Amino acid sequence: MTSSSVQREGDTLQPLENQINVLTSLIERRKAGGRFPTKLESEYQAYRLRQFFSVDLRVIMSGLLVFVVFGWADFSFGGPDAVTLFSVRVLIAVLLLLLIIWLPRSGYARYSIYVLVSGIYLCFTSVLWNISVVDLPWGYFYHLGMIPMQVFALLGLRSNYRAMLSCSVAMLLSYGAFIVLMPGPDPLSEVDVLAIGMAPYYLLFWTILVIMASYLSYTIESGTRTDYIKNRLLALEADRLQYLGRRLQQLSTTDSLTGIANRRYAETHLADEWRRCLRSNVPLAVLMIDVDLFKSYNDQYGHQQGDECLRKIAQKMSEFCRRPGDVCARYGGEEFVILLPETTLDQGCDLAQELCDAVAGMSIPHAQSPFSRATISIGVAAEIPRAGDHYEGLLKKADIALYQAKNEGRNQIKRQSVTDY
Repeated sequence: MTSSSVQREGDTLQPLENQINVLTSLIERRKAGGRFPTKLESEYQAYRLRQFFSVDLRVIMSGLLVFVVFGWADFSFGGPDAVTLFSVRVLIAVLLLLLIIWLPRSGYARYSIYVLVSGIYLCFTSVLWNISVVDLPWGYFYHLGMIPMQVFALLGLRSNYRAMLSCSVAMLLSYGAFIVLMPGPDPLSEVDVLAIGMAPYYLLFWTILVIMASYLSYTIESGTRTDYIKNRLLALEADRLQYLGRRLQQLSTTDSLTGIANRRYAETHLADEWRRCLRSNVPLAVLMIDVDLFKSYNDQYGHQQGDECLRKIAQKMSEFCRRPGDVCARYGGEEFVILLPETTLDQGCDLAQELCDAVAGMSIPHAQSPFSRATISIGVAAEIPRAGDHYEGLLKKADIALYQAKNEGRNQIKRQSVTDY
């Protein structure tokens, strides 16, 4: 727990806040239903692609099944070409079905909408081909197949307004050109006259259907986009709350001056490690540390320089906490504590001596010290926790050892074992 870790945590909040602000502004400006900024649009399209493969493909497969079932019309009205008409219908359905199954596993999944539009238009052109092949008046029945094709386009492309509109308009214009350019029967029967007279009304009806389908598709896509923004905003808010909770926990257990753990965290961690070492029957060592003659240092150099001195020494101490369970904390004023789980008294003393030498080696000037530089005194205590004992006893022994070191000249360590092992 260092000041750099606090900074890294702070750096992660700004991108999160930026995303929340962008999404919130889209909702406030009522633009959540339209196209998004480039990066967000790409992420939305990736989300829609996943939805397409998990939900929309079932609708498309059902539509292909209905397309094949309508093959009964080929046998009812196709006459001598019935088998050919039905075979072509089944071939188209099978090819599209295989393509649908292969597409998610290929590298072309992002082109799924284009493939779907092309597939719908292919089914539509097969119906036009049926009209041109089947003899009249039976061929007029296939004109009614345009409406199911339009419904299929709406259902398959309901969440992509532009694709649905493009496909629908292409089919409508193609059909209009087909009935205009297709040679009419000669002579005209009553059925032919009726069909020709109904054609403009049929085109008008289809046009109205396209307009209604376009509005419905636009509404569905807008709703889908808005829901995506709201769900994403909820997820980001949840991440933000989790981050703030972690940050609050971190700030409540971090010393604001030095950036290392504070006394509250040290005592909580010590209690946890005491119980763990008790269960595992392993030793726990504590180093109580005091900066020598620090009041004199403040009087000589001022409090700002004193704060900088404490920060440097705290940073040096934290370098000696090399294992996950080791903790360095500011215990109060110029006092610090280091907790060393699974560490014997001898090991704790060796580390304490290295630390004492390292701080002296920093050569921080201290004119009021007999060593002419800032130094520390360390008291070391260690024991294997026993049932019924409390970690405060270990702290007290380390504190006693610390005062022995200070009374005997400072810039040294003293040891005191609570339990022999």
